[in-house]
Amino acid sequence: MAKRMIYFIVNPASGSGRAAAVVPMIRKRLDAHNAAYEIVATDKPDDFARVSASIDFDKAETLACVGGDGTVQEYIGLAVRHDVNFAIVPVGSGNDFIYSTPEGGCKFRSLEDRTAFYTDKILRKKTIATDAVAIKGNRGDGCVEQYFYNIGGTGIDIEVLKDAIPLKKFIGSTAYFVSLIKNAVTYRTEEITLTVDGRSETGHFLLLAVSNGAYYGGHLHIAPPARIDDGLITLCTVKKMARPKLMALFPAVKPGMHTKFKEVSFVDCTRVDLAFSGTRTINLDGNLFDYESPLTFEILKNAVRLIV
Repeated sequence: MAKRMIYFIVNPASGSGRAAAVVPMIRKRLDAHNAAYEIVATDKPDDFARVSASIDFDKAETLACVGGDGTVQEYIGLAVRHDVNFAIVPVGSGNDFIYSTPEGGCKFRSLEDRTAFYTDKILRKKTIATDAVAIKGNRGDGCVEQYFYNIGGTGIDIEVLKDAIPLKKFIGSTAYFVSLIKNAVTYRTEEITLTVDGRSETGHFLLLAVSNGAYYGGHLHIAPPARIDDGLITLCTVKKMARPKLMALFPAVKPGMHTKFKEVSFVDCTRVDLAFSGTRTINLDGNLFDYESPLTFEILKNAVRLIV
């Protein structure tokens, strides 16, 4: 009888090439345990169709993403739709989702130690049931459904992410904080109608974060109440505020102290709808997509069997 397969989906560019560098380390460890596996490398963004066609789901026991949060977002849908374990070897620049998992904040002496730690988890096959989030909306070519595992949303964080991307290769996750300070001065809010489990509110929101995990943007603790296994979205809303107060808010986000600001609120829910004028850029775990109005986010309880 054929062994159940482990498929490693590797984004070679992730982490400034760290993902490609760890592949020999993964192979060495798996070969030592006589494990059955395949390495599937992504050639480019939007490589989903080719990568998914490379996986035999009748044989697949585990899918493992080797990369950062963006790689996980691109392929988490495979775990949502199929009966497989899901694992992460976090070698991206931020690796924010992993901070919401057991032992996610572990420190390592080297990249090799980190790779060994997460590869050994895959071999042990211990899992927990975790949630994911589905987003449905029109991206200009009809209604589509996508998935994300950590945090999605819109607002000032979009501009922060856009400005941080070219800086990441020079200063790593610090790029997010530098960009935050810049956008505190330049960002302009727009009106959005927000509906949470059927209750609507229209206003100018500085930020909307639809959260499954608790951290994003280089370990900013944006949604302290969020849990990846509670069957709920934690929605963080930040309403418009004076710029001097906004400048004080940003340093408070990293340790999660922004919860003390009256303009910041959290609500646990199962569905979030957005309505707005024109199109909006939506951040899904660091990947940016332009959507037309309206948009729907829904929790998918116990959708992913995560190796921990």
